Amino acid sequence: MTFRLAHVTDPHFRSFEGARFADFVGKRAVGALNIAVNRRRKFKMELLASMGDDLRDQRHDHIALTGDLSNVSLDAEWRTALRWLEELGRAPGDVTVIPGNHDAYVPEVVERRAFEALFGAYQSRDADAGPSHDDAYPFVRFRGPLALVGMNSCVATGDLGAWGRIGDAQLARTEATLTSPALREKTRVVLIHHPPVRLKGGEDRNLKDRDALAAMLARAGADLVLHGHDHHDERAELPGPGGAKIPVIGAGSASYTGGPEKRARYNVYEFDGRSITCLTRVHDEASDRFREATRETLR
Repeated sequence: MTFRLAHVTDPHFRSFEGARFADFVGKRAVGALNIAVNRRRKFKMELLASMGDDLRDQRHDHIALTGDLSNVSLDAEWRTALRWLEELGRAPGDVTVIPGNHDAYVPEVVERRAFEALFGAYQSRDADAGPSHDDAYPFVRFRGPLALVGMNSCVATGDLGAWGRIGDAQLARTEATLTSPALREKTRVVLIHHPPVRLKGGEDRNLKDRDALAAMLARAGADLVLHGHDHHDERAELPGPGGAKIPVIGAGSASYTGGPEKRARYNVYEFDGRSITCLTRVHDEASDRFREATRETLR
């Protein structure tokens, strides 16, 4: 029986409702200016409404959302994202959410774990899914043939960069999770916001410890790595144990208004036995509907 996983990323919900002037200091002030000058034109909330319609029509078995639900980590942005998720008509157990760098925009929200407090129901871990630990990440959810492994690559950078870092402790926990007997018969899908390879831009927007992540995956293995961050369809591979290749796939932004190669989109993965097929659904501006644009067999 085919299991369908939809991968949505970088929606960048926008709302200033209830925000105070005091909220916009430092990096948030720069981010708010960027919204007014740039992002308001390039990221459209109407496209997210259209995507919500398509996700409801397509009826996937599970939805994974790999971060950047917000622009500047405002509670109002996240509440807007929550309403969108609720309007999909899916239980939190049917949707998995991890943060992006825009969801860790300033230290204060990271320190009070504001994102995890709001989206905890979409990150609940299965009790029997690998070794237990006290940290929020990684978490594992068994869904059909899959073991979804949610990681966090996002930190409050303290500068205007968009770089990420996983850290040695989380890498060690993730390796123990991926090699756990509980995951042995599952297709292991790693969810992370930043690409685990350098694909775009300078080091101010890339994953600082990507080499350590690649080395860990070479030891532990995984069947698929899904990420966002670059607002573009991306394909790469990482070496796994015994010469195996791990597909690494990034999806474009869910709300971007650009040309056909970047316009709002999401990916769907069909798991049928050991076969994995990836198809991309892209927003068609003329019809204001999403349509299948590409399909490829990964394995």
